[in-house]
Amino acid sequence: MAGSADSRQNIESAEERKRLMEVGEIPPPVNPERREYCRTDLLEFLRQYFPETTGLSNFSDDQKGAILRMQIAILQGGSRVLNLFPRGFGKTTISENAALWAVLYGHRKFIPIIGADEHAAKDNIESIKTELMTNDLLHEDFPEVCRCVAHLENKAQRARSQTYQGEPTYIVWGQDTLVLPSIKDAAGNWTPSSGAIILARGLTGRIRGMAHKRPDGVKQRPDFVIIDDPQTDVSAMSPAQCTKRLDLIRKGVLRLGGHNEQIAAIMNATVIIEDDAVDQLADHQKHPEWEGLRIPMLKRFSDNHETFWLTEYAELRRNYNPEDPHDRRRAIEASNQLYLANRERADAGAVATWPECYSRGEHSAIQHAYNILIDDGEDVFASECQNQPLRQNYGTGFLAAGEINRDRVGTWNRFPSDVVSVGFHIDVQKRLLYWTAVGVSADFRIYPIYGTYPQQKNNSFEYRAVKLSIQQVHKGMSEERSIQAALEVLLQDLTGRQWERQDGVKLPFDVGLIDGGYQVGAVRAAIKANPHSGRLFTMFGRGVKAGDVPMMQRSKAQGEIRSVDAAIPWTMKPDPSAKGFRNVFDDTNAVKTFLHRRLATDSGRGGSVELPKGDHRRYCEHLASSEYATETSGPHGTVLEWKQMPGQPDNHWFDTTCGAIVAVSIGGKVHYSRISGGTQRQQETTRRKVSYL
Repeated sequence: MAGSADSRQNIESAEERKRLMEVGEIPPPVNPERREYCRTDLLEFLRQYFPETTGLSNFSDDQKGAILRMQIAILQGGSRVLNLFPRGFGKTTISENAALWAVLYGHRKFIPIIGADEHAAKDNIESIKTELMTNDLLHEDFPEVCRCVAHLENKAQRARSQTYQGEPTYIVWGQDTLVLPSIKDAAGNWTPSSGAIILARGLTGRIRGMAHKRPDGVKQRPDFVIIDDPQTDVSAMSPAQCTKRLDLIRKGVLRLGGHNEQIAAIMNATVIIEDDAVDQLADHQKHPEWEGLRIPMLKRFSDNHETFWLTEYAELRRNYNPEDPHDRRRAIEASNQLYLANRERADAGAVATWPECYSRGEHSAIQHAYNILIDDGEDVFASECQNQPLRQNYGTGFLAAGEINRDRVGTWNRFPSDVVSVGFHIDVQKRLLYWTAVGVSADFRIYPIYGTYPQQKNNSFEYRAVKLSIQQVHKGMSEERSIQAALEVLLQDLTGRQWERQDGVKLPFDVGLIDGGYQVGAVRAAIKANPHSGRLFTMFGRGVKAGDVPMMQRSKAQGEIRSVDAAIPWTMKPDPSAKGFRNVFDDTNAVKTFLHRRLATDSGRGGSVELPKGDHRRYCEHLASSEYATETSGPHGTVLEWKQMPGQPDNHWFDTTCGAIVAVSIGGKVHYSRISGGTQRQQETTRRKVSYL
């Protein structure tokens, strides 16, 4: 009897599981007229079914043109369409929703979405899955898909057992693969979306040999492909990687359909740098097989581009106290009021591609575009907003890291006998302190010594792989207190050293600077605790751009001291929030350019950089490979603006070497601007000691 009861229970359990896997009744569409209205109109589908994304605001004429090209490619096939959108113009969302339109109506059966890498492509799939799970309008009008999706409750393992009217739906709900349910209507015919596939792949991953066997026995190959931003910042900067990605698109992606049919393809992308993979595809002379359009944020600049936006407006927007957390907001509001009072003059002649594209607190798409140009710089605006990147200077005219390490290494361990001034700078990171001290001769030859606290076993590490951190040495402390303790130890070492030259002369340091951008309270406390605090200052970098008033030409504040050396601009001001402290601000663009020109000066000559005995490859990578310069012009001249190289996070010794040069300049014993006068001028420089302390 017990066995019989167990059997009945097992049967009942199996029937219950079977019942749970059954989707149940699928109702007809709530609004069949709306569904039919959007069948062959992608633009209306985007508007009607996605009110919170692609239907949130009106599209521009250029966006409508791009959507029409996508529609033709999906409906008719064969086309290769390239749409170059500015960043933030919704290109990814449009691509994802267009893929849904194509499969829900049965226009296409197998759509790979190809991203720059596997993670980007999987994000596309997750976004599409979210719409199918949460979009009420899709649930109303496409119940044959969305009811089956809802029945899964976002549990991929349920897909294998799901049934409709006792038959498997063959739905797949994976991280990189989505197969829509195979459902028969009342007449016994497959619904248009049955068995449609959306697949995510990274361009450099597995893209060849895609095929899927449908329930009706047909082996389905891709019949449409969406390529969404196919390059990364790092790959765009490498000609070899650009060539590789172009080959993968030509030989891999565009051959996915086999020989029977030319696969249709849409690529929505943004140019990152000049002549990257996307920029090359957009060149009709090089690639006539792609029909495309560059869509800029501003089709035409204002007639008062220089006389209003880059002068009156920009100066008001940038004129704020960086140490006051509320003053930036005040400056923005003041610039808003200036724009509203002069809107007719400011907007004259300007044409914005998408009038709806502006943020809260702004008043027009034209103002939004100019805010990006003013705040982020011409190079960002040219590539991210205009799809016309400036020509970049990735070390052109400067030595590469390997050349510096090979050509600049000397035989000295102690500073050479011609060093007359020593300064140092400390860069404060959460887990590590980087430092560089430089000895500088009368003819401004620069001799760097560098390290970290805690000291690592070797100098070839990356910050993300630090073996011994501040927190491991100073255990049981808060973050601020551990950094203060670390700074106190390092400052005691650097300020207490007698920097011995090769001739036996011992030099004290002249000035020490500590980065104040992180845990400034800990920095001030460590300075205060040091017996040499009168020669120690917090330092803040300011990247002065071509559109900014140069640092040395701005109004002078009470108690302010300034550099007398135009090549190394800095200013020192009393700290308004900490009595007795003074802050140093330097023009980081100018100082980084200065250091790179010193690196390009022949070894042994005045103004060169000379390395000590040893292997300095990692240090040289920080100096030469961590950042790149873009030449920009503005009302105040031409400037090399420096930005961190994507994929190269470690620039800390670059920062500390620049900071140490500023420290020597503050010390006042040597000035680079005087070395061009020859030996007599150099001797004068040595005799004429100027101190700001």
